[in-house]
Amino acid sequence: MSVIKPTPKPPPETYDYMWADQAGTKIDCYKSKQNKQTVCRLWQVKEPSAFHDAAMMEATAKINAIIARVERSNPDKARHLSFVQFRNRLMLVWASYGRIGPADDLKTIRKRLKLKR
Repeated sequence: MSVIKPTPKPPPETYDYMWADQAGTKIDCYKSKQNKQTVCRLWQVKEPSAFHDAAMMEATAKINAIIARVERSNPDKARHLSFVQFRNRLMLVWASYGRIGPADDLKTIRKRLKLKR
């Protein structure tokens, strides 16, 4: 009898960011192991614990509500509210996605760069 091994889940996609223009008016995100960019939302828990008590639960819910309100005010649907990290601190930014980087899969890179097989 053969044993069926479960298929491991792929790791979550992580992103990095870059300024996309000389004027510094646009930030673009691309797949990267650096993990310096995160889509805005905080994890919420089902119940309080020693490390995430009722006060933290309330703060998290309020922060997520503010983020949702800011996202709804966004007139440019090509950008998304995101956290970027610089020197261990987070900053809220409007970021666009779609840049291709070295961490993208080979098929995507070949297509974007129009490489021959």
